[in-house]
Amino acid sequence: MKKIYVADDDKNICELLESHIANAGYDVKVFYNGKSLLDAFLDEPCDMIITDIVMPQMSGYDLCKQIRKISSIPIFMISANNDEIDRVLGLELGSDDYISKPISFRELLIKIKNTFSRLQSYEKPDKQNIIFCEGLSLNLDSREVFIGDTLLATTAKEFELLNLFLSNQNHAFSREQIIESVWGYDYYGDTRQVDHIIKRLRKKMLELNSVCRIQTVWGFGYKIGDTNEEK
Repeated sequence: MKKIYVADDDKNICELLESHIANAGYDVKVFYNGKSLLDAFLDEPCDMIITDIVMPQMSGYDLCKQIRKISSIPIFMISANNDEIDRVLGLELGSDDYISKPISFRELLIKIKNTFSRLQSYEKPDKQNIIFCEGLSLNLDSREVFIGDTLLATTAKEFELLNLFLSNQNHAFSREQIIESVWGYDYYGDTRQVDHIIKRLRKKMLELNSVCRIQTVWGFGYKIGDTNEEK
């Protein structure tokens, strides 16, 4: 059974989240601040984190930063403030998705289900378990990405995005096609989320001097192909 940790300083929201997520068949544990969740995670890791942004002792942003130092598990951020800057900052820190308050529990459960389904699909052996591109290698079994001999730390969505591009080199994908392939048909966010994650992934790749680059196809979307330039 997948284990999900939830952090929110609003006890009523925690109770609702715990009830809906548990009824969907997951093992869920709630915390009322980010520090308590982090301490629990260090003692016993979970499979997914759902966290509010504004909390006492440790914010959702700080929690995300600490988790990303040691784990690439999916992280969803929840906030009553639906400004784009909140979504962008969360994505830059390594979150995988954003949930607005008031929470649509149907939307949340769909996101959880889709995320675990996609992670499980990568656990199944394939004929070609390692994909290469200009010194970058992606291992589908271990879910690790290397640039040369150096590990490229990726979140769940970053890994899936790279897998999509590397499995279809020279094929350009629109933002809508990327949303459909990486987030699933039932994704409720806007396509700017794609741009934010690609910006974050490009920065990580450049920091490790990757020759393989994600290219912009102007007026359409993105691809990885046989040229190293970002068009």
